[in-house]
Amino acid sequence: MENVIDYSSKKALLVEDNIMNVKLFSLLLRRIGIQFDIATDGEEAISLFDNSYYDIVLTDINLPKLLGNEMAKLMRKNTDSIKAKTPIIALTASILTSEIDSYLEVGINEVLLKPFSEERFKQMLLNYIK
Repeated sequence: MENVIDYSSKKALLVEDNIMNVKLFSLLLRRIGIQFDIATDGEEAISLFDNSYYDIVLTDINLPKLLGNEMAKLMRKNTDSIKAKTPIIALTASILTSEIDSYLEVGINEVLLKPFSEERFKQMLLNYIK
């Protein structure tokens, strides 16, 4: 029998400026049962992050106002040590190893390359949300 986990008490911050991607990720998060807030640029994401607790941050890299990697660097410097350790997943189409390495260096936990399967997305989330 499969072990069923209730994720309804978990919350994600989705940072994405492309409306089609927002719709896709919203659908995937709802299927898993995770609550979420949406920010459409890096500055809005920092504001939401500072004023709420999240179990995970899912972010595009190419964002208006503040790039995803710059946003991650600021999140890692949060004075709340619990918030500063929040898992951050970059959702990007970039495949340059040097870029991915630079994302990991600023505190992004994992880079999920677009396009990806729903199963891969779900598995990545479940790896970070306990």
